[in-house]
Amino acid sequence: MRTFAEKPKATQQSTPAKSTIPGRAYFGQRREVSSIPHLGNSPATEAARFGHDFGRIPVHPGAEAKAIESGHREPWVLADKSVDGESDSRFGLVEDNGPDGGTGSPDAGAPAAPKKKAGVDSFEVKWTQNSGSSPTTAKLRLDYSAKFTKDATHDPAVAEFRQNAFHTFEVTAGPHKGQKHDNPPLHDDNYSRADDTAGNSITDVNFVSNDNPGPVTDSLEKDDVIDYSFTAEQMIIDTGDGNKVIAKRGPHTATIKGKDPRTFAGVPKTFS
Repeated sequence: MRTFAEKPKATQQSTPAKSTIPGRAYFGQRREVSSIPHLGNSPATEAARFGHDFGRIPVHPGAEAKAIESGHREPWVLADKSVDGESDSRFGLVEDNGPDGGTGSPDAGAPAAPKKKAGVDSFEVKWTQNSGSSPTTAKLRLDYSAKFTKDATHDPAVAEFRQNAFHTFEVTAGPHKGQKHDNPPLHDDNYSRADDTAGNSITDVNFVSNDNPGPVTDSLEKDDVIDYSFTAEQMIIDTGDGNKVIAKRGPHTATIKGKDPRTFAGVPKTFS
């Protein structure tokens, strides 16, 4: 099994534990590793490529990526989550500390304070062609921004960000013909407010982040004919109310096809 160092996170209060997604892989990433598994073929996902209604696809938190590696020895893999170009490579479980067990509150005899809930003042998701795309790079860009409600009944600290996503990919002709990687159906992409890129903490009212899905920079050649599809939905959940979804954008699908110059479809698109 591949082992990766955990990507540093912005400091914040603890949020509910969640598992990262087993089998997450990164296309074209060049790392020094002791071993890289040979990836196996996945079921056909042609419906996803030709107009399937992704709004009806069930979300599977434990979905595993499956792939084909055909006669090419480089560690070619593909990434979905990529904040500011830094791919998420966390595996295993994230655990919170256990309860104190029998330690009572000093205010146990006082009336409990009213429980606050999460609220959203605004929530926007922008899909665009990544400005770093080139003959050897094919990427999308997603930008997220949200403002949470803070008043007598709402607490930004219980508002969390989530993304569910999946991709399909194949090189149909060119120097890397035969490379494939698919990881449907929609599954948790390991985003949270810890991925804020503006230094906002969990108690702040603002959240800003991004995603740069697609083959890793400079992993293609200009004559590689690719068929890449990325589908994602974004949500704000209330961690104080059983992770209830209080705002949602998508799902939406964008594609990148052909050889250089490649065709981008499904962008630009803004959801608010």
